[in-house]
Amino acid sequence: MKVDYKSKKIRYILSALIGLLIIYLLIKSIIIREVVYLVFISFIISYALKPVQKYLEGFGLKSNYSALIIICVLTFIFILGIGILIPSIIREGSNISDAVSGIQNFIDNLYYKIKIISNNPTIYRIMNDLSLKVNHQITLAGSRLFDVILNMGGNLMAFAIIPIISYYFLSDANNINNTALNFFPAKSRNIIKKISLDIDKVLGKYILSQLFLCAIIGAFTFIILMFFKVDFPVILSMYNAFMNIIPYFGPIFGAFPVIFVALIRSPQSALWVTVWLYILQQVEGNILSPKVTGDSVSMHPLMVIILLILGGKIAGFMGMILAIPIGVIIKGIYDNINYYIF
Repeated sequence: MKVDYKSKKIRYILSALIGLLIIYLLIKSIIIREVVYLVFISFIISYALKPVQKYLEGFGLKSNYSALIIICVLTFIFILGIGILIPSIIREGSNISDAVSGIQNFIDNLYYKIKIISNNPTIYRIMNDLSLKVNHQITLAGSRLFDVILNMGGNLMAFAIIPIISYYFLSDANNINNTALNFFPAKSRNIIKKISLDIDKVLGKYILSQLFLCAIIGAFTFIILMFFKVDFPVILSMYNAFMNIIPYFGPIFGAFPVIFVALIRSPQSALWVTVWLYILQQVEGNILSPKVTGDSVSMHPLMVIILLILGGKIAGFMGMILAIPIGVIIKGIYDNINYYIF
């Protein structure tokens, strides 16, 4: 009994050390981090497609055949969507240089108007410094955008692996779950399975609801921008939809460039776009989100903010996206903590 206790203790210590090593490698190693990102994206896609797979399996299809059909259809829709969106994105992207010139002219006009209003040298210095900094940031943003486009081109092969990984997540879900359970002691596997099912239920609902809400935000943002004839409606609406994944901070990050581009067109456009984006976020936050998501996450807002800050500090933007799903998993384990007392 004593030897068994010691072996258990050693095994738990080794597991903890391996876990800490994995976390360290995720933080420090760029290659491992990129692999984890690809696996995570594939996991999210497969998670979102699980209800469709279950529906197809209801007709007697095996899991591998249903997974293959889903991935093939999804890949076709994705390629078709890219074929439709790419011309619009290229067309809008070709106007970025004109937009940069418009921003610089806007700042210069603002500087000139303030210069006329006041002869205060402090205001001159502040506005001059601001103008130089904004112009520098615009140039920097342009170079970063170019780097992002190059990196996307370089990572096309990596992203092409996502459908393959998603297929295996769907077709071999049971085998993957059983393999993962083998890492735990035999007598605790039923408890671990129950906790996993509870987490699966909550996490699945959260992911599906977030994807649905992001699609709604993106569609209505596009309608608002088209109505007020704001430049780059496709790029900005996609950006706003993507940023909406992050609770609390995401809508602010997503709305800022939209409002700024609208301001270049006219202050009136910026005002109306701000008003309608605010209304959209209020409807999403107070009506749609409670109906779609419900109390699936049921975390205190302060805890959500702390998780977002920690995620941002550890893994940057992707860390903020991963923070809530990881928090849901930890909360699921914590809620069932009594099951761990053997």
